[in-house]
Amino acid sequence: MPPARRGRNRHQNNNNNNNNNDDDDDDDDEVYEGVDSNEGGDNNNGEDDDDDDDDEDDETNPLAQMPEYVRKRVEKLQELDSARESVMEQYLKERSEMEKKFAALLQPLYDQRSAVVMGEQDDEIAKKATMAAAKDTTAAAAAVGATNGDQPPGPEEVAAAAVRGIPHFWVTALSNHDTIGELITEEDVDCLQHLQDIVCLDQEDGKGFTIQFKFGPNEYFHDAVLTKTYEVPNLLFSDEPMLKQVKGCVIHWKEGNNNNNNNNNNTDRCLTYRKIQKKQRGKGKKAGQVRTITKTEKKESFFHWFETPPTMPTNMDQMEEEDVDEMEEQFTDDFEVAQALRGEICPRAVLWFTGEAAEREMLEMMAAAGEGENQQDEPQNP
Repeated sequence: MPPARRGRNRHQNNNNNNNNNDDDDDDDDEVYEGVDSNEGGDNNNGEDDDDDDDDEDDETNPLAQMPEYVRKRVEKLQELDSARESVMEQYLKERSEMEKKFAALLQPLYDQRSAVVMGEQDDEIAKKATMAAAKDTTAAAAAVGATNGDQPPGPEEVAAAAVRGIPHFWVTALSNHDTIGELITEEDVDCLQHLQDIVCLDQEDGKGFTIQFKFGPNEYFHDAVLTKTYEVPNLLFSDEPMLKQVKGCVIHWKEGNNNNNNNNNNTDRCLTYRKIQKKQRGKGKKAGQVRTITKTEKKESFFHWFETPPTMPTNMDQMEEEDVDEMEEQFTDDFEVAQALRGEICPRAVLWFTGEAAEREMLEMMAAAGEGENQQDEPQNP
């Protein structure tokens, strides 16, 4: 470095001219100059720090390691990528508008489906069926006359008249779906029989959706609607959605009636947790004393899905790999249920109720497996 080189020259002059006063004066001047040089060196050290910062920037910037002619071409590609992002923003906006347009066209059909399930169109459907049967054959017309007064209605007809809509429609559709059905317990089935409708509402900007479960009056909870909301910024243009936020709801469970004196019986209608009372004997100074403690245990239930999942921690790199995998699996399983409801159950509920959808899935899986085996059996060309 220049300051060090100047100091070394001064030391050599002193050794060569120890008896020369003028030279000593010159040496003094050189000492002074050396001080100035050190001060200047400090400034240069600051410049060196800047150079170090530049070096760090170069290390973090991949373009800095490229030849100039390659860097210019990559920068052009970056411009094209920015232009693509602008086009995709326009695509997202227009697709969002189209989604809303067709959602508005589909909603009346879903409303009619709900009316049929709830029995609000029973009379109209029966009337149309009777009229169609009367036009088909004379025998059908005679049967219609019998029901109008020639013969009293039979037990089956009386029972049919008492049933409104399609009983157990939604719980059957849910149970027939593999992803959802495996979460439903026998206790859940009793509660889900009160389910009247499942609705999926997409957000205006197309970056999320809310699923609503609408219930009739029941002995399990007070809520008329249970909801879960997902914020997914890339919902409309990616096969691998990025979950930004998931928000469930609190279920307000009712208290049951318990006329049994058994302390282990649970008076709460909660399907997700149970309270167990146990007697505990004291120790030490409290020996001989007995107290009753209440513990809460988690139960298997589909209704856990309505809970808000834990927030992803920011220090995942410091967590154990098993804990990270478990948390990621929990988010994956949770969103699989949401996707099944949004993309399969809600739009085509009747096919899941009849079992046709599950049968189709099975046939498609078998066909795909067969194609895979055929491809493996095909001889490879040399």
